[in-house]
Amino acid sequence: MNAAWRRKVRRELDALTGGPLSAGWWFTKAGLRVAFAEFIFMFLVLMNNDADAILAVNAGESSVFSLLVLVLTTPEYLAIAGIVFVVALLLPFLPRRNQATNQWE
Repeated sequence: MNAAWRRKVRRELDALTGGPLSAGWWFTKAGLRVAFAEFIFMFLVLMNNDADAILAVNAGESSVFSLLVLVLTTPEYLAIAGIVFVVALLLPFLPRRNQATNQWE
């Protein structure tokens, strides 16, 4: 890892610990990022494994909250949701590869 990645991590940590406004903004961005990732990935997982549940919500036969109950009561879905949560929360701290230089930043 190089200095660019260390600067990136330092910038994220400074935003997290820089006071109530910056920490609030960091948690807002993190919450939105996690919610978006959970929605997309869990929708794809449910479409692949339990399409009937999504079709029932689409037809109006069940509530959207039934999908939440399905995810929270099925261990496999709960594990996938946990992995997505951790990755989405830690995403700003992960290094990226610069396309121009082919180096990790």
